[in-house]
Amino acid sequence: MENPSPSWARSLVCGFGSLFVPIFAERQAFGPIPAQDVALSLVMMTMVCAAAGYVLTRSAPLLLTRLLLRLHPNLQLRDDVWEEVVPGQEAQLGEEAAEEGVAKKRYIRKRTGAELLFIVVHNSAVTSMSMLAWLLGYPYLALHAFCLEIGYEVFDSFSLGFQRMEPETLIHHLVSPICILCSTQTDIDFRVLCQLSICIDLSGAILGMSKFLLRFSHLSASKIYQFLSIVYVFLRVIFPLIDTVIIVSRELTTKGSFSTRLQLQSDQQGFFARTDWTQLYFWSMAVMNSFNAYFFLVIRARSRLP
Repeated sequence: MENPSPSWARSLVCGFGSLFVPIFAERQAFGPIPAQDVALSLVMMTMVCAAAGYVLTRSAPLLLTRLLLRLHPNLQLRDDVWEEVVPGQEAQLGEEAAEEGVAKKRYIRKRTGAELLFIVVHNSAVTSMSMLAWLLGYPYLALHAFCLEIGYEVFDSFSLGFQRMEPETLIHHLVSPICILCSTQTDIDFRVLCQLSICIDLSGAILGMSKFLLRFSHLSASKIYQFLSIVYVFLRVIFPLIDTVIIVSRELTTKGSFSTRLQLQSDQQGFFARTDWTQLYFWSMAVMNSFNAYFFLVIRARSRLP
């Protein structure tokens, strides 16, 4: 009688390895997803994100800070975190100060502590939804997770406005939705996309918390940057690059080279017939990977400062 233990052990090793290198024998295609389903999910997730964002950053801006101290009572924060002005109220406070003969306050230029902690909440939610979608084998849950990511980009763009929008934030808020929307029209394995989402959003949550601690805690800035550089090199550079190589190699193996695909598309009629969504996804991912690599170099440089 054949001993089943080797096959069991091999399956366990392959299953564990797929968490880091998501290569599967059979593809579970993510798309193409009907446009109306994508639009419905996008509207729903944007409304959810906007409602939660408004409550946690404007209506009750200290709620997340108090919750953080409940979870970590030994964390010592600066007084600035309790004295921050809520975006939209700084102009009113400036007028009141001017009436009292005090110099008018400037507009807020950076994210507030509540906005940084909301990044943690949002990215943690997307990470959890992507994990569940992978474990349950439910691509539509992955769609909702990805649309929640777009919903945050929309909310954050309106929340920051032109006054506080930094160039790198603007680039990210433009390229990230393009990546996600293009992926909904491809037959890429949704588990690869879930792994990519987990890496990006988990590191995003850590980044948001790190920025909060850098501004409002007494922790060492160099140690925070050193930890963040380790997180970034794995979750924003190495693993996303592995996912990109897997996606590109699978597509080229099954559908031919880029030149062949472009020639086939040019022979068809109509805009959507000519549009190669997978190729658009490749290019947008190339921009995101370059963007992440640049920020890793910036963080590593800061971690080496005295």
